[in-house]
Amino acid sequence: MASLFYGVATMLFVMLSLVAVRDLPFLMMAIGTSFVMIAPFLATGLYDIAYRLERGDPPSLAHSLASWRDNVGNFGLYVASLGVIISAWTIITPLMAALFKSQSLLIVDPDAGFVSFLTTDAGINFLIAFTLLGAVLAAFVFAISVVSIPLLIDKHKLDAVNAMIISYQVTMENKGVMVVWALMIGALVSLGIATLGMLMVIIMPLLSYASWHAYRDLIKFTDDADG
Repeated sequence: MASLFYGVATMLFVMLSLVAVRDLPFLMMAIGTSFVMIAPFLATGLYDIAYRLERGDPPSLAHSLASWRDNVGNFGLYVASLGVIISAWTIITPLMAALFKSQSLLIVDPDAGFVSFLTTDAGINFLIAFTLLGAVLAAFVFAISVVSIPLLIDKHKLDAVNAMIISYQVTMENKGVMVVWALMIGALVSLGIATLGMLMVIIMPLLSYASWHAYRDLIKFTDDADG
């Protein structure tokens, strides 16, 4: 039931976001990319459930909703860092649209949707630039985030900066595996968004629990210390 709660909440978040910018296709793409970036934080509660199950404790929705409380300062710093990156991305996206003179595509025929971007040179140029820059930014965020939240939940004394550094080091030391994992996450999240969020009811818990087990497989501690 706790997993279902997070899945439904994610579905509603995606639906409301897409409805809010339904007449602005380029913003819809920016939101999709931003969602991929912030997904690790949105999965915090699900990581906590996985952590409790691993320890033999019963899963608790109430506990998972406040799973950040034991490390609130560092969770706040992590969220603030993501917020800066995502805010910059949402500012850059309309600037790219203006640069490629694709403002004529901002209000499109609802029946055409994203196909409108493929009917003009400006739209195609925008898509190329958006994809390249978005991929670079998403890759960086993935590298600093892939195990950051699990670390902050598992090791309460660890600070956010070191968690992000460890995450980046783990990514660099396992490039091949992490590329495949990132592509799988991107593909599944894209599928969830393409279905107006409905498949996120299943995809969000599935990816979150898989990410927790990936964290366990990627990082081994030499002792049982909490720090």
